[in-house]
Amino acid sequence: MAVIRWRRKLFFATIIAYMPLMWLSNRFFPSFRGMAITFSIWVVILFITALYSALARCPRCGNYFHMHGMSLMYLRRCLHCQLSVKS
Repeated sequence: MAVIRWRRKLFFATIIAYMPLMWLSNRFFPSFRGMAITFSIWVVILFITALYSALARCPRCGNYFHMHGMSLMYLRRCLHCQLSVKS
């Protein structure tokens, strides 16, 4: 469960880092090109962390913790066996 919690924190930290990162990018690279490059790098990192956290397996049932079929939902319970992330 510690691995699942760490992956979730990494994903949500990436989302929260968006605004400060864009602010810093605007301060140091005020052009559109600098902002676009920063945004593109952030999107790639977001995709990687989302994939990394989505592929975490539940320790109880062995299925993907946040995925059920093609739907990705960041809930606090396993979508298959209802194991809580706080367990």
